[in-house]
Amino acid sequence: MKRYDLTEDGYRRKFRTCKPVESESPDIFKVHIVTYLDRWIELSKTDKSYEKLKALIVREQFMDACLEDLVTSLREKDLPTLERVAKEADLFLKVRIKNLCDQPRKVFQANARPRMDSVRPLELERKFNGGRRASSARRPDISLGTA
Repeated sequence: MKRYDLTEDGYRRKFRTCKPVESESPDIFKVHIVTYLDRWIELSKTDKSYEKLKALIVREQFMDACLEDLVTSLREKDLPTLERVAKEADLFLKVRIKNLCDQPRKVFQANARPRMDSVRPLELERKFNGGRRASSARRPDISLGTA
């Protein structure tokens, strides 16, 4: 089982990283998420009395993987159950003729730094030379006077 990552940790990771595949309906995507969570809970030997918590976790995971404008619409409606969320998502996608995975959401990274390859060399040159080009920068006169 460990070889195929069918362990408690493997299902937890699958649950956390599950994304819809192209042309997958919201109901099928919901089934995948629920299956991963059920296996995770089963393998962790957790009592299954956490149905409300389970619904909350799955609903949030479902929304984390969807289009931004779909998530905004679903959050505005404040839907109480995962079934209602999936039905509203299906309706939203039918009206707009889209799939769940048409446009990936941008994930915020707290420690993200700007990439240096996105800055042009001239901008870097100006930053490090006080706004002047290196070729036109005046060199200070360092002559030692003899007195």
